[in-house]
Amino acid sequence: MSAGKPIVVKVGGGALAGGALEDLPEVLDSGTPVALVHGGGQQLTRMLDSLGIPTRFHEGLRVTDEAALEVAEMVYAGGVNKALVRELQALGVPAAGISGTDGPTLLVDPVPGLGRVGEVREVEPRLVEALWTGGFVPVIAPLGLGPEGAYNVNADAAAAALAAGLGAGHLFLLTDVDGLLKDGAPVPALAPDECEGYVAGGLAVGGMVPKLRTAAEAARGGVAARIVNGNKKGTLLGSLAGEQVGTLISEGAVA
Repeated sequence: MSAGKPIVVKVGGGALAGGALEDLPEVLDSGTPVALVHGGGQQLTRMLDSLGIPTRFHEGLRVTDEAALEVAEMVYAGGVNKALVRELQALGVPAAGISGTDGPTLLVDPVPGLGRVGEVREVEPRLVEALWTGGFVPVIAPLGLGPEGAYNVNADAAAAALAAGLGAGHLFLLTDVDGLLKDGAPVPALAPDECEGYVAGGLAVGGMVPKLRTAAEAARGGVAARIVNGNKKGTLLGSLAGEQVGTLISEGAVA
């Protein structure tokens, strides 16, 4: 595998060992720049519950008031981010943790009715590129800078925006299944305009819905987006080598 365009990987907020991210040292050895975006919704909900702050969602997005935002920044940019950085370093990956407010990297507009929730309108790549120049893998917490300071950003959407804004060749959305499944097997490829049909038809449900929509958005931005099983070592290397892994969403793709 030779160096190519950057790749962006979206991971959850949990442990990394034993899965796809063990491929990263070999990916990095090829000279390919890598950026990670992470979630951490479960950790945030647990912390909010422990503090007596109610959790409420609207159309899959967490309603975030001032109190919840303060906790979100602590959990995402603090505990979750730094734990993932340490795990990556244990895998031999030189990682550096930031949030989208640093730089700033993610500039957002408020989403009406959701409080301090933002939608990415612009990606400023300079900090990520500076970390790449220094030999680091940026690990980015899903927060953005808006008119009133920090905003909570859906991590899948943040990853798609970053992939397009960084000119990435690939976006990998890591999940716990082998892709979008139909009759027990992953759908090999979809064009972005086909994704909503799978949502409307009920094949994509739960957490697969935002991933499919995120992948479609990235594909419209010129990025080859792939929903893959993050629990399987070799997933990233196989995909980058041209193997059929997971579900590819790309302009011109044919299922």
